[in-house]
Amino acid sequence: GIVIAKASSEPRLKLVAGFDRDLAWQNGGSVRYLVSDLTASGTASQTTEGTPLNLALCIDVSGSMQGGKLAAARATAAAVAQGLTERDRLTIVSFSDEATLVLDATPMDAEGRGEALRLIKRLSAEASTNLWEGWVLAGERLATAMRLDPRASHRILLLSDGHANVGTTDAGELALHCGQAQMNGILTSAVGIGDHYDELLLGAMTEAGGGRLHDAEHATEISEVVLGELLEGRSALMERATLRIAIPDGVQRVEVVGAWSHTVTSDAVEILVGALRDGNVRRVVLRVICEAGEPDDTLAFTVSATALLADGSGSVDARRARAVLTFAKGTVNTDQERHVERSLEVLSTWQADILRKAVDLNRKRDMRGARAYLMTEMQYIERYAQGLPASEELHGELVLLAMRITERLEPRMMKEVYMQSSKRTRGEGDYRSSPRAMSDVLRRKET
Repeated sequence: GIVIAKASSEPRLKLVAGFDRDLAWQNGGSVRYLVSDLTASGTASQTTEGTPLNLALCIDVSGSMQGGKLAAARATAAAVAQGLTERDRLTIVSFSDEATLVLDATPMDAEGRGEALRLIKRLSAEASTNLWEGWVLAGERLATAMRLDPRASHRILLLSDGHANVGTTDAGELALHCGQAQMNGILTSAVGIGDHYDELLLGAMTEAGGGRLHDAEHATEISEVVLGELLEGRSALMERATLRIAIPDGVQRVEVVGAWSHTVTSDAVEILVGALRDGNVRRVVLRVICEAGEPDDTLAFTVSATALLADGSGSVDARRARAVLTFAKGTVNTDQERHVERSLEVLSTWQADILRKAVDLNRKRDMRGARAYLMTEMQYIERYAQGLPASEELHGELVLLAMRITERLEPRMMKEVYMQSSKRTRGEGDYRSSPRAMSDVLRRKET
């Protein structure tokens, strides 16, 4: 079975927050970046199994999965069944025109595992892609099983190679439902298979659903990313970590940089950070545009965080952090030092956000808009990067994209940029055995 170290001491949630620069110009218009670091901690025990899993595999069996993809999905499902323990429950749902319950919340003891393996072999491909009905059925069965073991980690893992084309297909509506499920304790992750899945739809679902989007270009990579996702789920110390930043008067606008599910109100921003492992640091970057203020006046931002313990035993709050900006006269503001480590994090997150948004405009066939956006953002980010070490690689990636942004980009490039930029802003790993360098992705031409 899958056995992972689990924190045996009292879990703690640490929060550190601060700006890339401490001063803002008194005449207004200063752009400053608030960087918040969230870290879970606990003493690992090598003898304790991790949190039980209440897992639903939701497998696309539409016609496009015929052949190697479905064979790899079956092999992956079998590997999952064999890796789970009698403490875990496995649900399997297949979907094409309709959703089918293949296995219902079955404990993975010897008998349950045998039943799962027998049913997995019967999965066959046919018809269309009713992703919505598959997700709903998986969620319903998980919700029923939650009552049997409330302390388990409750997760839906979607495997799909295509676009939702039956039932509910709107990304916003699907994301809304995934967000509601997340609030009720069910997380949604997904694996996009091949070059023709809808990364925007799956990405929206997983961001709102508190999970992660993985890419499997080749059928052989399906098992790599699925098992990586499950190992991380097993080792999670906390789930549904949420960051809240109270916005003081005197702020013109705030923007979350990167691929985070969030809500913005007149006085606060809430960001869903998701699962945290022991020692895992997640950084969130907030762009703040300041109004004018008197010299030496301050803008004080209060940052708080909370998370649920992965074993369902309660919640934990971080000690609140306070980040302050002070208004200053022109020369004092211009000559100030900046915090290099925070500025490097801002640079990496901002650059990934630019890549993703430029490619999204290209996907919409707005080549002129994509180029205009990219050229403008490159000017701003180049100015920001001056004096920062090791920024050449990030700049080089933007240059490579600029050379091709007016062409129709290949589906594989768009998927890689979307997935990698999301993982870069969220501090997530790539579970494929052969991760692709972003620069190689941007140079690659389809043959």
